[in-house]
Amino acid sequence: MRTSEQNRRSDLIAGIRVLADFLELHPTLPVPYSVDVMAFPEPDGSYAAQRAEIDRAAEALQAELRDHDGHYTARVDFGPVSYRLIAISNEASARYDALMSYRGSIVPEAPTDAGTEGSKSLDIPSADAYGDQCACGALADKGVRQCRKCRSRGRWNRRKAPFYAEGEQR
Repeated sequence: MRTSEQNRRSDLIAGIRVLADFLELHPTLPVPYSVDVMAFPEPDGSYAAQRAEIDRAAEALQAELRDHDGHYTARVDFGPVSYRLIAISNEASARYDALMSYRGSIVPEAPTDAGTEGSKSLDIPSADAYGDQCACGALADKGVRQCRKCRSRGRWNRRKAPFYAEGEQR
């Protein structure tokens, strides 16, 4: 282990101890429901090398291993505190990057104060815009017996009905 990594490690451990002491000295402060400490193997190695490093650590920790959708993890719990080692495949990282590429594409308008000139009132239809109540309890449109959700469900069931064998449960 390099000196800078040893320093970072000892600083982190000392910080966790200071936090625990601080919370113990101030019992009126709120505390989180749980704490999840995550660590990642060196990013310079391949995904296979990162998995091997997690396997070695998991054996020593007797940790539970999980491989899900490009995320390989080892986890050990200490009550409400858990320690996880995580390796992320290049494919999973690329999927995340693709998803985040849409971030900022849709920006909602900033809310305005109700008292200012630029505020818009909500266009909520009055109760007389609706007809009777549907069997499910929702309000139906005028002149229709069922609400939109029940009508949609009925259309779906009619389309799917031919695909089910007689007596087969849906």
